[in-house]
Amino acid sequence: MEKAAQLGVWVDYGQAILIGYAGGEAWEMERITSPLAKGRREEGEGNDTTRFTPNHEHTSNNEYRKHQTEQQETTEYLKQLEQELVRYKEVFIFGPGKAKEQLRNRLKENKAFRSAWVAIENSDKMTPNQLLAFVRDFFRKNEPV
Repeated sequence: MEKAAQLGVWVDYGQAILIGYAGGEAWEMERITSPLAKGRREEGEGNDTTRFTPNHEHTSNNEYRKHQTEQQETTEYLKQLEQELVRYKEVFIFGPGKAKEQLRNRLKENKAFRSAWVAIENSDKMTPNQLLAFVRDFFRKNEPV
């Protein structure tokens, strides 16, 4: 397979799929799994995600610590994606949810992407063939400015 001139990235908080595009053809290059682990329980937690402290009159679900851990994992995931995308000057980011906006905002702050063309679009979950067709159609219709 030839080197991709342009890159499509389907991203959500669970994984990112990198899709190369060159010469009118699209192909899946890599899948990057997120370190985020939804529903992970801390040691000592019960089914209601409540952790009992030595003081049995006080319970805590440690929301602050869980939130901070999730934020750190999200930042690590987006940083890993950013390092993968730095080689490309034309990037198309798509997917459900807010992960794509967070990634785009991170790229805007990075000096390495100042001259890059970055496009973003909403999409749902797709089959592998739908992903390839979506990227192929996008790059055929849209030329970087």
